[in-house]
Amino acid sequence: MKATDTARSAGFSRAGLEAIESLMRDYVAAGKSAGMLTLVSQGGQIAQLACHGHADIASNRPIQADTIFRIYSMTKPITSVALMSLMEEGHFALDDAAKRWIPALAKLEVYQQGKIASDITIRQLLTHTAGFSYGFRPDRFPVDELYAKVWRGRLQDQTIEQLLQTLLEFPLVAQPGTLWNYSIATDICGYLIELISGMPLADYLQQTIFDPLEMVDTAFEVGADKIERFATLYGYREDNPLAQLETNDSSPFISALSGIPVKLHSGGGGLTSTASDYWRFAQMMLNRGESNGRRIIEAETVALMTRNHLPEDLLPLSFNGVAEGDFSGYGFGLGYCINLDPANTAAAGSRGDFAWGGMADTYCWVDPEQQLVAILLQQYLPSLHHAGRKDFRNAVYRALS
Repeated sequence: MKATDTARSAGFSRAGLEAIESLMRDYVAAGKSAGMLTLVSQGGQIAQLACHGHADIASNRPIQADTIFRIYSMTKPITSVALMSLMEEGHFALDDAAKRWIPALAKLEVYQQGKIASDITIRQLLTHTAGFSYGFRPDRFPVDELYAKVWRGRLQDQTIEQLLQTLLEFPLVAQPGTLWNYSIATDICGYLIELISGMPLADYLQQTIFDPLEMVDTAFEVGADKIERFATLYGYREDNPLAQLETNDSSPFISALSGIPVKLHSGGGGLTSTASDYWRFAQMMLNRGESNGRRIIEAETVALMTRNHLPEDLLPLSFNGVAEGDFSGYGFGLGYCINLDPANTAAAGSRGDFAWGGMADTYCWVDPEQQLVAILLQQYLPSLHHAGRKDFRNAVYRALS
């Protein structure tokens, strides 16, 4: 939908919202993305939900408000909230050793260093300081070649327990607590949820987050009745900047066509969702754990998750191959990147705003100071290939009235 008469009452200028639409329209017209959806809200009121371009180019199917996207790593904050709900029930403390539930963690070694010097804690898993990796930087970490080989394979026909049986045989890239390194740690958090709760991760998320928040389209699998709403994945190739990277009959998110069950419930990157669903989750975090009278987690837990947990010597963040350079001005909480110094970041924002994105260049941030939620959804690899996220952030803050 276009900017509406509610724009000014929602805290944005009409001209500013139109500028956001124009910016995204230009990105699509320039072939930088097949289609983009943007949502901005303030004080719990959606001021704009705008759609541009295609969910599928070949069939001329447009991006719409209910289009379903691979949110990949935007799964991580959801998994982190779910794990913290178990902490609230008294099952663990943040600095407890995770080997209590996963004994294999006690046997890990560090590349060229031997046995781990200290136990991996749940806090370290939530903050990506446990020493694991994703496989993006074999030039820096030789171990990454092992991770990359696993992640390049088709994973959906394995459970997270089966996958971790392989991954936990690999050496760590660093001693626990000594390096911030983006990694499989949140997948381990998802497995912890299963072990602690005694429920499959999908069921626990459904019961504790999706049902209470009425997130009706968020799942690890796109059902047969929703395939027509599922956006196609595109990416950059030298011969085609909008190459189609996946078809529905080969998608790891659709078993109805491939016949291969989606067994992997990846707490680090396995969910699909819509703008309205994810907005409900983000708005709950802005509301300090509550939504429409339903409390998901306590306000104190939200505050704990959305403050920096990294010591100064582990900053600045460096996204080890996901994006070039360092991310100055940011720290990391429990599942979120935290804005520590707006003057030292590359884009507009407020001190204490918290955010995370996904591999297909999806992005969401929450700004408690401005009572703001903003979401960008598209399906394009590699993430951060263009400056859409930064441009969107800047345009949103310019639009505030």
